[in-house]
Amino acid sequence: MKHSESGKLKVFKQLRQCPEITEIKQTAKGHMILADNGEQFLVHLSARAFHPLRRWLKANTSLKSLKF
Repeated sequence: MKHSESGKLKVFKQLRQCPEITEIKQTAKGHMILADNGEQFLVHLSARAFHPLRRWLKANTSLKSLKF
């Protein structure tokens, strides 16, 4: 998956709409996603990054299915 594909935009739209995600910060190595329970996750959105992100979201937010 290339970085310019619409899959990245679809994922970020879902993350912005999730009430438990407090902040999404861009870092030099990707994006830092902060949940309201204090957990944070650094993700570099590539083809292999979606499954760990889905697993983290399922454990820390009410977003149970991530569509891309």
